[in-house]
Amino acid sequence: MKKLLLLITLLILFSPLWGHDVYIVNSNDETLSHYDTDTQILENHILQLGQYANQIVIQNSIAYVVNSGVHNIQIIDLETETTLEHIQCPNGSNPYWMALHPDWDKAYVSGLFTNTVYVIDLIENSVVNSISVGSVPEGMFVYDDKLFVMNSSYGSPTGSVTVIDVNNDSVIDQIPVGNNPQFGAVDAMGRMHVVCTGNYGYGSPAVWGEIYIINTTTHEVITTLEIGGSPTKIAIHQNGTAYLCDGFGLGFMAYNSIDLSIIHSSADLWASGGSFIHFDENGILYLGDSVDWINNGKLYIYSENEELLHTLTVGVNPQDAGFYYPGVGVDILHSDEIVVCNYPNPFSNSTTIYFNLIIESTSLRFTTPWQAESTEINIFNIKGQLTKTISSFPNPSLGMHEVRWDGTDNNCKKVPGGVYLYKITSEDVETSFHKMIYLR
Repeated sequence: MKKLLLLITLLILFSPLWGHDVYIVNSNDETLSHYDTDTQILENHILQLGQYANQIVIQNSIAYVVNSGVHNIQIIDLETETTLEHIQCPNGSNPYWMALHPDWDKAYVSGLFTNTVYVIDLIENSVVNSISVGSVPEGMFVYDDKLFVMNSSYGSPTGSVTVIDVNNDSVIDQIPVGNNPQFGAVDAMGRMHVVCTGNYGYGSPAVWGEIYIINTTTHEVITTLEIGGSPTKIAIHQNGTAYLCDGFGLGFMAYNSIDLSIIHSSADLWASGGSFIHFDENGILYLGDSVDWINNGKLYIYSENEELLHTLTVGVNPQDAGFYYPGVGVDILHSDEIVVCNYPNPFSNSTTIYFNLIIESTSLRFTTPWQAESTEINIFNIKGQLTKTISSFPNPSLGMHEVRWDGTDNNCKKVPGGVYLYKITSEDVETSFHKMIYLR
Protein backbone atom coordinates (compact mmCIF):
# COMPACT_ATOMS: atom_id res chain seq x y z
CA MET A 1 0.00 0.00 0.00
CA LYS A 2 2.84 2.41 0.79
CA LYS A 3 4.38 1.74 -2.63
CA LEU A 4 1.02 2.30 -4.32
CA LEU A 5 0.51 5.57 -2.49
CA LEU A 6 4.01 6.74 -3.41
CA LEU A 7 3.41 5.86 -7.06
CA ILE A 8 0.16 7.79 -7.17
CA THR A 9 1.81 10.77 -5.50
CA LEU A 10 4.63 10.78 -8.07
CA LEU A 11 2.16 10.49 -10.94
CA ILE A 12 0.26 13.50 -9.70
CA LEU A 13 3.39 15.53 -9.14
CA PHE A 14 4.86 14.87 -12.57
CA SER A 15 1.91 14.04 -14.82
CA PRO A 16 1.39 16.42 -17.78
CA LEU A 17 -2.36 16.14 -17.21
CA TRP A 18 -2.05 18.68 -14.42
CA GLY A 19 -1.75 21.59 -16.81
CA HIS A 20 -4.52 24.15 -16.71
CA ASP A 21 -5.75 27.26 -18.45
CA VAL A 22 -5.53 30.82 -17.16
CA TYR A 23 -8.07 33.39 -18.34
CA ILE A 24 -7.25 37.10 -17.92
CA VAL A 25 -9.79 39.93 -18.01
CA ASN A 26 -8.44 42.99 -19.87
CA SER A 27 -10.77 45.70 -18.63
CA ASN A 28 -9.80 48.63 -20.89
CA ASP A 29 -9.57 46.45 -24.00
CA GLU A 30 -12.83 44.73 -23.03
CA THR A 31 -11.34 41.39 -24.06
CA LEU A 32 -10.32 38.04 -22.60
CA SER A 33 -6.82 36.52 -22.81
CA HIS A 34 -6.01 32.81 -22.54
CA TYR A 35 -2.76 31.23 -21.31
CA ASP A 36 -2.19 27.47 -21.57
CA THR A 37 0.23 26.40 -18.84
CA ASP A 38 0.99 23.14 -20.68
CA THR A 39 2.08 24.68 -23.98
CA GLN A 40 2.95 28.09 -22.46
CA ILE A 41 1.06 29.70 -25.35
CA LEU A 42 -0.69 33.02 -24.72
CA GLU A 43 -3.61 34.18 -26.89
CA ASN A 44 -4.86 37.72 -26.42
CA HIS A 45 -8.29 39.12 -27.29
CA ILE A 46 -9.95 35.75 -27.80
CA LEU A 47 -13.39 37.04 -26.79
CA GLN A 48 -15.21 40.37 -26.51
CA LEU A 49 -16.21 41.39 -22.98
CA GLY A 50 -18.39 44.21 -21.69
CA GLN A 51 -17.44 47.67 -20.50
CA TYR A 52 -15.37 47.85 -17.30
CA ALA A 53 -15.01 44.10 -16.82
CA ASN A 54 -13.94 43.73 -13.18
CA GLN A 55 -13.79 40.06 -12.33
CA ILE A 56 -13.92 36.50 -13.67
CA VAL A 57 -15.37 33.59 -11.68
CA ILE A 58 -14.93 30.07 -13.08
CA GLN A 59 -17.24 27.20 -12.19
CA ASN A 60 -16.10 24.01 -13.94
CA SER A 61 -16.15 24.90 -17.68
CA ILE A 62 -18.36 27.98 -17.27
CA ALA A 63 -16.96 31.45 -16.60
CA TYR A 64 -18.85 34.46 -15.27
CA VAL A 65 -17.43 37.91 -16.05
CA VAL A 66 -18.72 40.89 -14.07
CA ASN A 67 -19.15 43.81 -16.51
CA SER A 68 -19.69 46.88 -14.34
CA GLY A 69 -20.20 49.48 -17.07
CA VAL A 70 -23.05 47.65 -18.80
CA HIS A 71 -24.52 46.22 -15.57
CA ASN A 72 -24.43 42.55 -16.48
CA ILE A 73 -22.80 39.18 -15.86
CA GLN A 74 -21.43 37.58 -19.02
CA ILE A 75 -21.65 33.77 -19.16
CA ILE A 76 -18.88 32.09 -21.16
CA ASP A 77 -18.42 28.46 -22.21
CA LEU A 78 -14.68 27.84 -21.80
CA GLU A 79 -14.78 24.66 -23.87
CA THR A 80 -15.74 26.68 -26.96
CA GLU A 81 -14.66 30.11 -25.66
CA THR A 82 -17.95 31.63 -26.69
CA THR A 83 -20.49 33.80 -24.89
CA LEU A 84 -23.66 31.92 -23.97
CA GLU A 85 -25.78 34.76 -22.58
CA HIS A 86 -25.86 37.73 -20.21
CA ILE A 87 -27.54 38.11 -16.83
CA GLN A 88 -28.82 41.68 -16.60
CA CYS A 89 -28.54 43.51 -13.29
CA PRO A 90 -30.57 46.67 -12.61
CA ASN A 91 -29.48 49.72 -14.58
CA GLY A 92 -27.20 51.95 -12.57
CA SER A 93 -26.29 49.17 -10.14
CA ASN A 94 -22.66 48.90 -11.31
CA PRO A 95 -22.17 45.22 -10.40
CA TYR A 96 -18.72 45.04 -8.88
CA TRP A 97 -17.87 41.63 -7.39
CA MET A 98 -19.31 38.12 -7.44
CA ALA A 99 -19.21 35.21 -4.97
CA LEU A 100 -20.61 31.72 -5.47
CA HIS A 101 -22.98 30.05 -3.03
CA PRO A 102 -21.47 26.87 -1.47
CA ASP A 103 -23.92 24.74 -3.47
CA TRP A 104 -22.93 26.57 -6.69
CA ASP A 105 -26.56 26.88 -7.76
CA LYS A 106 -26.65 30.61 -7.13
CA ALA A 107 -24.33 33.57 -6.76
CA TYR A 108 -24.14 36.97 -5.09
CA VAL A 109 -23.15 40.19 -6.85
CA SER A 110 -22.43 43.49 -5.10
CA GLY A 111 -24.16 46.56 -6.53
CA LEU A 112 -21.62 49.34 -6.00
CA PHE A 113 -24.03 52.23 -6.58
CA THR A 114 -27.18 50.76 -5.04
CA ASN A 115 -25.88 49.55 -1.63
CA THR A 116 -27.31 46.17 -2.54
CA VAL A 117 -26.24 42.56 -3.02
CA TYR A 118 -28.12 40.82 -5.83
CA VAL A 119 -28.93 37.12 -5.62
CA ILE A 120 -28.58 35.32 -8.94
CA ASP A 121 -30.11 31.95 -9.79
CA LEU A 122 -27.43 30.15 -11.82
CA ILE A 123 -29.93 27.61 -13.11
CA GLU A 124 -32.32 30.19 -14.54
CA ASN A 125 -29.55 32.80 -15.02
CA SER A 126 -31.56 35.66 -13.59
CA VAL A 127 -31.61 38.00 -10.59
CA VAL A 128 -34.10 36.56 -8.09
CA ASN A 129 -33.58 38.66 -4.98
CA SER A 130 -31.80 41.69 -3.54
CA ILE A 131 -30.35 42.30 -0.09
CA SER A 132 -29.71 45.75 1.37
CA VAL A 133 -26.21 46.07 2.81
CA GLY A 134 -23.91 48.93 3.78
CA SER A 135 -22.69 51.87 1.72
CA VAL A 136 -20.76 51.20 -1.52
CA PRO A 137 -20.29 47.40 -1.31
CA GLU A 138 -17.24 46.09 -3.15
CA GLY A 139 -15.44 42.77 -2.54
CA MET A 140 -17.06 39.82 -0.81
CA PHE A 141 -16.58 36.11 -0.19
CA VAL A 142 -18.41 33.11 1.26
CA TYR A 143 -17.06 31.25 4.27
CA ASP A 144 -18.74 28.83 6.68
CA ASP A 145 -22.23 29.42 5.19
CA LYS A 146 -21.85 33.18 5.54
CA LEU A 147 -21.40 35.88 2.93
CA PHE A 148 -19.09 38.68 4.09
CA VAL A 149 -19.56 41.95 2.16
CA MET A 150 -17.03 44.78 2.40
CA ASN A 151 -18.88 48.13 2.45
CA SER A 152 -16.25 50.72 1.54
CA SER A 153 -18.41 53.74 2.46
CA TYR A 154 -15.82 55.82 0.59
CA GLY A 155 -15.62 59.36 1.94
CA SER A 156 -16.58 58.21 5.40
CA PRO A 157 -13.97 57.62 8.14
CA THR A 158 -15.41 54.17 8.86
CA GLY A 159 -16.69 51.31 6.78
CA SER A 160 -18.39 48.04 7.63
CA VAL A 161 -18.73 44.37 6.80
CA THR A 162 -22.23 43.00 6.29
CA VAL A 163 -22.70 39.35 7.27
CA ILE A 164 -25.39 37.39 5.40
CA ASP A 165 -26.61 33.87 6.18
CA VAL A 166 -26.48 32.10 2.82
CA ASN A 167 -29.01 29.49 3.99
CA ASN A 168 -31.81 32.05 3.95
CA ASP A 169 -30.14 35.15 2.44
CA SER A 170 -30.80 37.29 5.52
CA VAL A 171 -28.51 39.89 7.12
CA ILE A 172 -27.35 38.68 10.52
CA ASP A 173 -24.74 41.27 11.48
CA GLN A 174 -22.94 44.49 10.52
CA ILE A 175 -19.33 44.76 11.68
CA PRO A 176 -17.80 48.25 11.93
CA VAL A 177 -14.22 48.46 10.63
CA GLY A 178 -11.80 51.13 9.42
CA ASN A 179 -11.58 53.51 6.48
CA ASN A 180 -12.53 52.17 3.03
CA PRO A 181 -12.71 48.35 3.42
CA GLN A 182 -12.58 46.86 -0.07
CA PHE A 183 -11.64 43.18 0.07
CA GLY A 184 -11.18 40.33 2.53
CA ALA A 185 -9.97 36.74 2.89
CA VAL A 186 -9.85 33.96 5.50
CA ASP A 187 -6.64 32.48 6.92
CA ALA A 188 -5.89 28.88 7.94
CA MET A 189 -7.18 29.60 11.46
CA GLY A 190 -10.57 30.67 10.13
CA ARG A 191 -10.00 34.37 10.86
CA MET A 192 -11.16 37.03 8.42
CA HIS A 193 -8.65 39.61 7.18
CA VAL A 194 -10.39 42.79 6.03
CA VAL A 195 -8.31 45.22 3.98
CA CYS A 196 -9.09 48.84 4.87
CA THR A 197 -7.41 50.85 2.13
CA GLY A 198 -7.66 54.30 3.72
CA ASN A 199 -7.99 57.47 1.65
CA TYR A 200 -4.91 56.98 -0.56
CA GLY A 201 -3.20 59.81 1.27
CA TYR A 202 -5.51 62.44 -0.24
CA GLY A 203 -7.54 63.15 2.87
CA SER A 204 -6.89 65.50 5.72
CA PRO A 205 -5.56 63.80 7.66
CA ALA A 206 -4.11 61.11 5.39
CA VAL A 207 -5.30 57.62 6.35
CA TRP A 208 -3.17 54.62 5.38
CA GLY A 209 -3.85 50.91 5.12
CA GLU A 210 -4.95 48.71 7.99
CA ILE A 211 -5.90 45.05 8.20
CA TYR A 212 -8.74 44.15 10.56
CA ILE A 213 -8.52 40.58 11.88
CA ILE A 214 -12.02 39.35 12.75
CA ASN A 215 -13.45 36.17 14.30
CA THR A 216 -15.75 34.67 11.64
CA THR A 217 -17.94 33.01 14.30
CA THR A 218 -18.47 35.81 16.82
CA HIS A 219 -17.75 38.66 14.35
CA GLU A 220 -15.56 40.37 16.94
CA VAL A 221 -12.47 42.31 15.91
CA ILE A 222 -9.45 40.42 17.28
CA THR A 223 -6.72 42.91 16.38
CA THR A 224 -5.55 45.26 13.65
CA LEU A 225 -2.36 45.43 11.62
CA GLU A 226 -1.10 48.82 10.44
CA ILE A 227 0.34 47.76 7.10
CA GLY A 228 0.53 51.30 5.67
CA GLY A 229 0.28 52.31 2.03
CA SER A 230 -2.96 51.83 0.10
CA PRO A 231 -3.65 48.08 -0.10
CA THR A 232 -6.70 46.82 -2.00
CA LYS A 233 -7.11 43.15 -3.00
CA ILE A 234 -5.87 40.35 -0.75
CA ALA A 235 -5.03 36.68 -1.32
CA ILE A 236 -3.67 34.29 1.31
CA HIS A 237 -1.29 31.61 0.04
CA GLN A 238 -1.40 28.04 1.33
CA ASN A 239 1.99 28.70 3.00
CA GLY A 240 0.32 31.37 5.14
CA THR A 241 1.63 34.47 3.35
CA ALA A 242 -1.01 37.14 2.78
CA TYR A 243 -0.37 39.25 -0.33
CA LEU A 244 -1.87 42.70 -0.84
CA CYS A 245 -2.18 44.62 -4.10
CA ASP A 246 -0.96 48.20 -3.95
CA GLY A 247 -3.75 50.60 -4.89
CA PHE A 248 -1.46 52.63 -7.11
CA GLY A 249 -0.31 49.57 -9.04
CA LEU A 250 3.31 49.83 -7.89
CA GLY A 251 3.76 46.35 -6.41
CA PHE A 252 2.67 44.05 -3.61
CA MET A 253 2.84 44.04 0.17
CA ALA A 254 2.93 40.82 2.17
CA TYR A 255 2.67 39.65 5.75
CA ASN A 256 2.41 36.40 7.69
CA SER A 257 -1.31 35.78 8.13
CA ILE A 258 -0.78 33.86 11.38
CA ASP A 259 1.63 35.96 13.44
CA LEU A 260 1.04 39.18 11.42
CA SER A 261 4.73 39.86 10.90
CA ILE A 262 5.37 42.05 7.84
CA ILE A 263 7.29 40.43 4.96
CA HIS A 264 7.08 43.13 2.26
CA SER A 265 6.20 46.54 3.66
CA SER A 266 4.39 49.40 1.97
CA ALA A 267 7.72 51.23 1.89
CA ASP A 268 9.47 48.30 0.21
CA LEU A 269 6.97 46.82 -2.26
CA TRP A 270 7.65 43.47 -3.89
CA ALA A 271 7.47 42.74 -7.64
CA SER A 272 5.53 45.05 -9.96
CA GLY A 273 1.85 45.69 -10.54
CA GLY A 274 -1.07 45.42 -8.18
CA SER A 275 -4.22 44.79 -10.19
CA PHE A 276 -4.67 41.22 -8.88
CA ILE A 277 -2.90 38.22 -7.36
CA HIS A 278 -4.02 34.58 -7.54
CA PHE A 279 -2.53 31.17 -6.77
CA ASP A 280 -3.10 27.96 -8.69
CA GLU A 281 -3.43 24.50 -7.11
CA ASN A 282 0.35 24.08 -7.13
CA GLY A 283 0.94 27.29 -5.19
CA ILE A 284 2.21 29.21 -8.24
CA LEU A 285 1.61 32.99 -8.04
CA TYR A 286 -0.07 34.97 -10.84
CA LEU A 287 0.36 38.76 -10.55
CA GLY A 288 -1.46 41.35 -12.63
CA ASP A 289 0.21 44.60 -13.68
CA SER A 290 -1.81 47.33 -15.41
CA VAL A 291 1.44 49.27 -16.06
CA ASP A 292 0.12 52.71 -17.06
CA TRP A 293 -3.52 51.72 -17.81
CA ILE A 294 -2.98 52.88 -21.43
CA ASN A 295 -0.55 50.38 -22.91
CA ASN A 296 -0.63 46.58 -22.71
CA GLY A 297 -0.40 45.15 -19.22
CA LYS A 298 1.62 42.25 -17.85
CA LEU A 299 1.02 38.94 -16.16
CA TYR A 300 3.92 37.81 -13.98
CA ILE A 301 4.16 34.17 -12.91
CA TYR A 302 6.21 33.47 -9.77
CA SER A 303 7.08 30.33 -7.85
CA GLU A 304 6.00 29.89 -4.25
CA ASN A 305 9.48 31.11 -3.31
CA GLU A 306 8.88 34.33 -5.26
CA GLU A 307 11.17 33.44 -8.14
CA LEU A 308 10.06 34.91 -11.48
CA LEU A 309 9.14 32.12 -13.92
CA HIS A 310 7.40 33.89 -16.83
CA THR A 311 6.44 37.39 -17.96
CA LEU A 312 3.47 37.66 -20.32
CA THR A 313 2.18 40.70 -22.21
CA VAL A 314 -1.62 40.76 -22.09
CA GLY A 315 -4.24 43.41 -22.90
CA VAL A 316 -4.75 46.88 -21.46
CA ASN A 317 -5.54 47.01 -17.74
CA PRO A 318 -5.70 43.34 -16.71
CA GLN A 319 -8.07 43.40 -13.74
CA ASP A 320 -8.54 39.77 -12.80
CA ALA A 321 -7.72 36.16 -13.72
CA GLY A 322 -9.21 32.73 -13.16
CA PHE A 323 -8.15 29.10 -13.57
CA TYR A 324 -9.82 26.36 -15.59
CA TYR A 325 -8.80 22.76 -14.91
CA PRO A 326 -10.03 20.66 -17.86
CA GLY A 327 -10.96 17.12 -16.94
CA VAL A 328 -10.42 17.48 -13.19
CA GLY A 329 -13.10 15.70 -11.23
CA VAL A 330 -14.21 13.44 -14.10
CA ASP A 331 -13.81 9.73 -13.37
CA ILE A 332 -13.84 7.06 -16.05
CA LEU A 333 -16.72 4.72 -15.31
CA HIS A 334 -16.01 0.98 -15.43
CA SER A 335 -18.39 -1.90 -14.86
CA ASP A 336 -17.64 -4.18 -11.90
CA GLU A 337 -16.37 -1.13 -9.97
CA ILE A 338 -17.86 1.39 -7.58
CA VAL A 339 -18.46 4.72 -9.29
CA VAL A 340 -16.79 7.51 -7.31
CA CYS A 341 -16.56 11.24 -7.95
CA ASN A 342 -16.79 14.53 -6.07
CA TYR A 343 -18.44 17.84 -6.95
CA PRO A 344 -17.56 20.66 -7.09
CA ASN A 345 -13.94 20.02 -8.00
CA PRO A 346 -11.92 22.21 -7.59
CA PHE A 347 -13.74 23.61 -4.54
CA SER A 348 -13.17 26.43 -2.09
CA ASN A 349 -15.68 25.81 0.70
CA SER A 350 -16.87 22.21 0.65
CA THR A 351 -17.28 19.32 -1.76
CA THR A 352 -19.60 16.32 -1.86
CA ILE A 353 -18.16 12.85 -2.52
CA TYR A 354 -20.58 10.61 -4.41
CA PHE A 355 -20.32 6.82 -4.71
CA ASN A 356 -22.77 4.18 -5.88
CA LEU A 357 -23.88 1.17 -3.88
CA ILE A 358 -24.61 -1.01 -6.88
CA ILE A 359 -21.94 -3.18 -8.49
CA GLU A 360 -22.83 -3.76 -12.13
CA SER A 361 -21.80 -6.77 -14.16
CA THR A 362 -22.23 -6.25 -17.88
CA SER A 363 -21.34 -9.86 -18.64
CA LEU A 364 -24.11 -11.27 -16.45
CA ARG A 365 -26.44 -8.30 -16.92
CA PHE A 366 -27.54 -7.91 -13.33
CA THR A 367 -26.92 -5.53 -10.47
CA THR A 368 -25.97 -6.55 -6.95
CA PRO A 369 -26.37 -4.30 -3.89
CA TRP A 370 -23.18 -3.56 -2.01
CA GLN A 371 -23.97 -5.02 1.41
CA ALA A 372 -21.32 -3.19 3.47
CA GLU A 373 -22.52 -2.36 6.97
CA SER A 374 -20.23 0.67 7.16
CA THR A 375 -17.96 2.59 4.83
CA GLU A 376 -14.97 4.87 5.33
CA ILE A 377 -13.88 7.74 3.12
CA ASN A 378 -10.17 8.32 3.74
CA ILE A 379 -8.65 11.59 2.51
CA PHE A 380 -4.87 12.02 2.12
CA ASN A 381 -2.69 15.04 1.39
CA ILE A 382 -0.17 15.08 -1.43
CA LYS A 383 2.49 13.66 0.91
CA GLY A 384 0.40 10.56 1.50
CA GLN A 385 -0.51 11.53 5.07
CA LEU A 386 -4.01 10.70 6.27
CA THR A 387 -5.90 13.98 6.66
CA LYS A 388 -9.50 12.99 7.31
CA THR A 389 -11.58 9.86 7.84
CA ILE A 390 -15.33 10.12 7.35
CA SER A 391 -17.51 7.20 8.38
CA SER A 392 -20.69 6.47 6.49
CA PHE A 393 -23.46 3.93 6.98
CA PRO A 394 -24.98 3.51 3.54
CA ASN A 395 -28.36 2.03 2.75
CA PRO A 396 -27.91 -0.29 -0.25
CA SER A 397 -31.35 0.59 -1.56
CA LEU A 398 -30.38 4.24 -2.05
CA GLY A 399 -28.10 3.69 -5.05
CA MET A 400 -25.83 6.76 -5.10
CA HIS A 401 -24.62 7.84 -1.68
CA GLU A 402 -23.08 11.18 -0.80
CA VAL A 403 -20.77 12.49 1.92
CA ARG A 404 -19.79 16.13 2.38
CA TRP A 405 -16.22 17.23 3.21
CA ASP A 406 -15.76 20.77 4.49
CA GLY A 407 -11.96 20.94 4.12
CA THR A 408 -11.17 20.10 7.76
CA ASP A 409 -8.85 17.43 9.18
CA ASN A 410 -9.58 14.91 11.92
CA ASN A 411 -9.01 17.69 14.49
CA CYS A 412 -11.70 19.85 12.84
CA LYS A 413 -9.07 22.34 11.62
CA LYS A 414 -9.08 23.75 8.09
CA VAL A 415 -6.43 22.12 5.91
CA PRO A 416 -4.18 24.05 3.51
CA GLY A 417 -5.23 24.44 -0.08
CA GLY A 418 -3.80 21.95 -2.54
CA VAL A 419 -4.23 18.50 -4.07
CA TYR A 420 -5.88 15.76 -2.02
CA LEU A 421 -6.50 12.05 -2.68
CA TYR A 422 -9.44 10.03 -1.40
CA LYS A 423 -10.71 6.47 -1.56
CA ILE A 424 -13.75 4.52 -0.36
CA THR A 425 -13.19 1.39 1.74
CA SER A 426 -15.34 -1.20 3.51
CA GLU A 427 -14.78 -4.70 4.83
CA ASP A 428 -14.79 -6.20 1.35
CA VAL A 429 -14.36 -3.33 -1.14
CA GLU A 430 -11.65 -0.73 -1.70
CA THR A 431 -11.69 1.78 -4.53
CA SER A 432 -8.74 3.31 -6.31
CA PHE A 433 -7.58 6.81 -5.38
CA HIS A 434 -9.38 9.84 -6.77
CA LYS A 435 -8.04 13.38 -6.82
CA MET A 436 -9.58 16.68 -5.83
CA ILE A 437 -8.30 20.24 -5.50
CA TYR A 438 -9.01 22.47 -2.52
CA LEU A 439 -8.61 26.17 -3.35
CA ARG A 440 -8.09 28.64 -0.49
